[in-house]
Amino acid sequence: MTGAPRPRTTSGIELEPVYTEADVAGLDPARDLGLPGEYPFTRGSREGGYRGRKWTVRQVMGLGTARETNARLRHLLREGQTGISLTGLGYAPFESSDPRAEGLVGRGGVWVDTLADMEEVFTGIPIERVSINQTGNSIPAFCMILAAAKKRGIPLDQLSGTVQNYVLPWGEAPAYAGNHYVDIIEFCAKNLPRWNHTSVSVRNTREAGISAAQEIAFGLYEGWYAAATARERGADVDVVGRRLTFFLNAENGLLEEVAKFRAMRRMWARLMREQLGAADDRACQLRFHVQTSGVSLTAQQPLNNVVRATIHALAAVLGGAQSLSVNAFDEAYTIPSEFAQTLSVRTQQIIQLESGLTDVTDPFGGSYAMEALTNEVEAKAHEILATMQAMPAAAAWEYVSHQCREAAYARQLAVDSGELPVVGLNCFVEEDESELAFGDSRRAEPDYDPAWRPAQIERLARVKRERDATTAEAARHRLVDAYRARENILPAALEAAEAYLSIGEMVDALAAVDGETELRKRGGFIIRLY
Repeated sequence: MTGAPRPRTTSGIELEPVYTEADVAGLDPARDLGLPGEYPFTRGSREGGYRGRKWTVRQVMGLGTARETNARLRHLLREGQTGISLTGLGYAPFESSDPRAEGLVGRGGVWVDTLADMEEVFTGIPIERVSINQTGNSIPAFCMILAAAKKRGIPLDQLSGTVQNYVLPWGEAPAYAGNHYVDIIEFCAKNLPRWNHTSVSVRNTREAGISAAQEIAFGLYEGWYAAATARERGADVDVVGRRLTFFLNAENGLLEEVAKFRAMRRMWARLMREQLGAADDRACQLRFHVQTSGVSLTAQQPLNNVVRATIHALAAVLGGAQSLSVNAFDEAYTIPSEFAQTLSVRTQQIIQLESGLTDVTDPFGGSYAMEALTNEVEAKAHEILATMQAMPAAAAWEYVSHQCREAAYARQLAVDSGELPVVGLNCFVEEDESELAFGDSRRAEPDYDPAWRPAQIERLARVKRERDATTAEAARHRLVDAYRARENILPAALEAAEAYLSIGEMVDALAAVDGETELRKRGGFIIRLY
């Protein structure tokens, strides 16, 4: 319609009604695209795309205590899931018996106090053959994963997986020697050659309502900062880059989302080579896991979420993700049910096996619309990234927080006003929510089981009674000494995990060194250890 405003993407890009050769006039195919598997990797990190290797089906999950999580993991692996992604590991710096844990145990993922919990999480699961994604940057939980493998006689160099990890600007950035996130990088480089030491997560940041361009810029800044900090600590940037990955989101705007993944791949390649001096092509490849959008899901008419999540999954696949988690349709109002999570696995399997999308790498490549959008979202992201890199590091992180707050407020206003249509919520609303009852009828577990916490407290008490007290106390002292000496904290934390110290005990031991207030101020172990 003449005079009608053009639709805009989340990044503020005006969409043309039709794209032509003129919209990509400045594109140099050799310089800007290349072929899949070739620098700058716009068209994909691997030459054969999904023909050579499908993406990893990796549903993010964590349910109740270790027992419930183990049962769900085993079910999903039987149903065809090919990787593990655990959430909730070490998400509180206190024990399950602490009054602050009331109502929390098992609600935000699997609750882990000690190595005994981690051992049960992996009971009957071949962790030497299945990659593990830890969706939190808890050093003790990471060490408990390693300790569980060691107890089963699995060499650490056989493990593959990813730990969420990023370097925060504490002290004299970027070379602050006491930053324990860099400790993870160093430890993995020496001991876990198949483990991705850094997974920069901007997925939850995107959930606040920021744009695709902001997601790219914020993620690339965090990745650049981590690699630069590791380099300042003496690490080889080529070694660091080969095991640095990203955890991204997939939202509603399919075309912009595909363009986002392509643009970010190109930007990361050039950032690593031109700014950080990476010579190895593998260190310049953007590798990423995608979780579909949670903020887009609705409790109203929840079966609509199956369609939404499928669109998000298609964007991730068309964008070349290496790993994918599709949110369950019931996640907007409950802990995901077994039925809903199984359907999410089936969604990925149908795309892999029935859609034909895996037969061609970067099927949108060369499309006037896609190449134009890739260029435009890259330009927007580059402007934001340049602004952040010109700031002091601490100011850049505060900038991200401010932009998230502003975006969350703006998004909610748009939903409330109807400017942002959400089917079933602010348009096409149904008085009879029969679909919600359908979802409830298939749910095998309650939202929250009050029995989880007493059972967890009992397990914790039993572990403390049965562990070797002398070994545990020696490990606690070793952890404190390593912290005081500014040593790499990972070996001591692994020793503490193997001695069955709880996450709460580890955090409390270090907080006692110089007081929790000072420890938090200087950005030590306690902030992100748990």
